[in-house]
This record gives sequence, structure tokens and C-alpha cells, in this order.
Amino acid sequence: MAGIYGILLNNNHSQKVYDSFFNSKFVNIDKSEIKFSDFLFGRSVLSKFKDDRFLFENENFILCFEGINYNSFSSAEDFIEKFLKSGLDFISNIEGVFSGFIFSKQSEVVHVFNDSLGTKNVFYFYDSKLGFAFSSEMHVLSKVLRENNIGLNYNTDAIYSLALYGQVFDDQTLVNEIKRLNYGTIISFDLKSKVLHKQKYYHLEKPINYDISHNEAISEIDRLMIKSVKREWKKDLTENKGHLTLISGGMDSRVNALLAFELGFNKINSYTYGSPTSSDVRISNIIAKDNFYAHTQLNLNNGLYLVDNIMENYIIPSDGLSLYTPIATMQNSFKRMNFSDYGVLHSGQIGDVVFGSFVRENYEIFKNKDKIGLTGNVKHTHLIEKIKGLDNILERYQDKNYELYSYEQRQINGTLTGDRIASNYVDHISPFYNTELIDFMLTLPTSFKLNQDIYFKWLEAYHPNILKYEWEKIGLKPTSSLKRRYGGIIKKYVNGGKKYFNLPYDSMNPISNWASHDDEILKTLDAIFDGHIHFISNKELKEDLKLIYKDDIFEFRNKFTIITVLLSLKLHFGYN
Repeated sequence: MAGIYGILLNNNHSQKVYDSFFNSKFVNIDKSEIKFSDFLFGRSVLSKFKDDRFLFENENFILCFEGINYNSFSSAEDFIEKFLKSGLDFISNIEGVFSGFIFSKQSEVVHVFNDSLGTKNVFYFYDSKLGFAFSSEMHVLSKVLRENNIGLNYNTDAIYSLALYGQVFDDQTLVNEIKRLNYGTIISFDLKSKVLHKQKYYHLEKPINYDISHNEAISEIDRLMIKSVKREWKKDLTENKGHLTLISGGMDSRVNALLAFELGFNKINSYTYGSPTSSDVRISNIIAKDNFYAHTQLNLNNGLYLVDNIMENYIIPSDGLSLYTPIATMQNSFKRMNFSDYGVLHSGQIGDVVFGSFVRENYEIFKNKDKIGLTGNVKHTHLIEKIKGLDNILERYQDKNYELYSYEQRQINGTLTGDRIASNYVDHISPFYNTELIDFMLTLPTSFKLNQDIYFKWLEAYHPNILKYEWEKIGLKPTSSLKRRYGGIIKKYVNGGKKYFNLPYDSMNPISNWASHDDEILKTLDAIFDGHIHFISNKELKEDLKLIYKDDIFEFRNKFTIITVLLSLKLHFGYN
């Protein structure tokens, strides 16, 4: 992903680090580097929203901000002034999607930070004897460490997590020496004392308000959603750019776009991609025809893009930290689009999560260990025990808080990991990232959010026109709780039966059908597997990866995941 870096290693040998970023050869990219003593600070970012993103230096500070800020400051000088007045509290109150750092030349302390949901990655290395380094792209950091002769080792917990679940957990990466900055966190490194300090300024867990009524809840939801949609769509106007939204057959992207339309944002352009026979594409066309200025559709007629130069196209831009197939679909679609006439890319990302899609009553996470990842299910459950730290992680969610698990693990370490590739092309934002909205939703009783009931009660009361279009998940218009519940069950089992018998099924990217009908996909995966498995020096790990690869699960996710693991290890450890 586009981003920032800082190299504060003893006897640093790296320079022009920005040239290692995935987007460094793209047009309309700002690349720059500042040297302080033997240390480097820099970025490789979109040349857009320049009042929001900058790399700035004066006699006292080096400052970098990357992303979108909602009026928390007006310039680099204003940022510094507010930082001097309020310190780290100012950073913790910035609203937007961002990462950044501020380095004081006098105190020789650097503070590195991200937003409340960690929508922009920051990876870091720290050793009290060797120094500190960070980067938005993990492969940039692993390359810098290798250039500086710093030894790297397998993180076997993370490797097994990725192989079995299609994602990693908490701050882990496949490299033992590299960590990912947790969401809503500031890390501070003191060059003089060589001490690293972490400050977590945002937590997702909130106390439940059992006294609130349904009417009070949906009234507050409407206020927060309108506020969030307005500030997001106004961002386009600050750049005098057009509006562009993703649209699909799901609820969340249409909620964002149609609310914006209701609020008077006009000439909305929409973009969808997927199998041309899918209900996702069909519904998108209907919504776009009725409401938007122009609509672009990219047809995915087959799955050959899934095996098109996997390392360069999909592993490098995502750092290989999650199952690469969703990343491939987005990357393949975005690289074909010209975003220069638009401000940000609007979406409905994590809307379903915010409104309760992962709320479960009496959910026992330990009993469902095999079903909590992006792969859908783990076939070889005995291998889960090789993730030594997993039980300690899951204990945090043992009180049946699957919703919190979804936010902290599936979304931040899964869904958003893939989405971060968008930053190479455009700023991708969603009204559902608003932490004021998230905080409020987390305080609502479980009963309000079961089956996303509160979501539809709000729309029925305040925005019924949004419900007049078919919802892909149920195959019906979601105008009653009966339709939403039973329509979803019927479609799930009908589609599930088709998948089981390898019949054509309804999906924007029917990977199972594509792979079954085109030998080239699986042949390419097999060739990559055979050509890379010998790099694994740990014999036990090698045999386990072979076992996972050969026993297929739905959509061949086992194969795609193991290919992700092998290519990611090659990327970060520099195998030739």
C-alpha cells in the first residue's frame, strides 16, 4: 500500500527507500525522503489531497501525515502547533483514515501513529541495540532489514494462522522480528535512550446501555450516519473532483451512496465488478440506472486473473498477509480504472459488521475454532494446536463476544488487509469507519443487533426508498423481517447445494466454477507449489503445508492460501 517509512537503524545502509514501494513507478505519486544524521524519513503516496498528506520539515520537526483528515488540522504548521499544545492527545483525537509520524529534532523522539481502526498499515522493527525502523509496506521493511544484515526468522504461529485461517492475528506477521502496529496506537522511539513505548488510545470494547429504547437508538443512528456520509462526500468537493462509489448487490454500499444522493450530492458515478451473470452485477445496474450519473461495469468472465503474475500483482501489494483471492479481485479491477477525475472512492466497507452481522447469542468461540477465519473452515483441525498463542488470543472473546473478535481479528487483520491495496490508486473510505458510530453501536444490547434488525428498522423509519431494491443476500427486497430471515435461509441452502454439486452458483466471483472449468488455474497453482515448497527449511512445517494444500476445501481456498504463504515467505525472506 502507499505510505510512509522511517529508518533509524545503527549504521543504516539503505537509501531511496521509496523506490521499493509497490506504487513507486505509478504516475501521480509523490516520492520524497529526508535525511537526519544517518537516519531516513520518507514516503511514496498519492499526489492528491495535499492539504491532508504531506512530508514537512522545519528547524524543529520532521512531520509526515498520510491519508484523509476530517478538519482536525489545516496544514503541517497547524498540526505542529496543535501537537505542541496538546501532545499525543491531539493525535489520538484526529478523525479520518491515516497513518503518520512526527520527529522532534531536539528530543530525538519519533512518534508513529495510525487511525482508530488501523485502516493504514504500519509495520515496525525494534531492537534496543540495533535501532528502530517502520514502513507502511512490510516487504519494504523486510528488505531494509536484510540490506542491513539483520537476521530474520519464521514466526511459525503466524505462518500456521495464515495457512489455516487465511489471516494472521493481533500484531503478528510471518517474520518474527517485524510487528504490525495495532489499531488506535502510537509508538514512540527515543533515539538517545533506545527505548520504545506504546500508547493505545482507542479500544473497541464498550459497556452495554440496557436503558436505551429502539426509537432512541434508530434516531441516534440516523444522526450519526448522516453526519458521517456528509463529511465523507464533502471531501470530493474540497478537491473539485467528481464522486465515485462502489456499488454491489449488498446493502452497505447502496446505503452510503443512496444516502448521499438523498442529501443532495449529485452526479454520482458508480463502479461495479464481477461475473456478468451474478445478481451482484444485475442489482448494481438497476440501482445505478435509477440514481446515478454514470455507471462503469467490469465483467469478470473467468478466473484467469487469479493466477496472473501472483507475486507482482497480489502478494507484493498486500504483503501476503491474508488469503490473496479477494485481494486479486480488487487489484485486478482497480488497476483498470482511471481515478484521476474523482476525489475519494466511497464504499460500504464493514457496514454489516457495525450493524450486527457478527452478533451471536451464546457463541462459544473455542468450540468454533475451525470456523473463525477467512477460509471458512479448517479441515485439519489438529494443526490448529500448532498456533501456540491462539488460545490466549481467543480467551479475550470467551465471554461470547464474537462481535469484538470480528472487529479486532477478521476485519482489521483480514478484510482491511486486502482493502489497503486500494491506497495505491485512490483514497478508499466508508461512513462505517466513523468511530463515533461504531462506539454507539457497540453499546446497544445484543437483541437489537441480531440479524442486523436495528439496521433495517432504521432504514424503514427514515430511508425506506433504500429498501426498494433487491438484496443479493436474500434474493428479495428486504422490506420485512420475514423476507430477510427466510429469504436468506433459502438462498443459502440453494446456493450451497449448487456449490456442493459443482453447479453454477450465484457469486460476483464464482471461483469454484472457474477453477473447475479451466485447468490452467489449478495447474498454475500446482506449478508454483512444486517450485516453492522446497524453500521451507522446517521439515514439520513443510509436511503440514503439503497436507493442507492437497486436501481441498470450498473454492480451493486451501490451495490459494498455501500459495499465499509460500510466496509471502519468498518475498520477506528474499529466497531466490
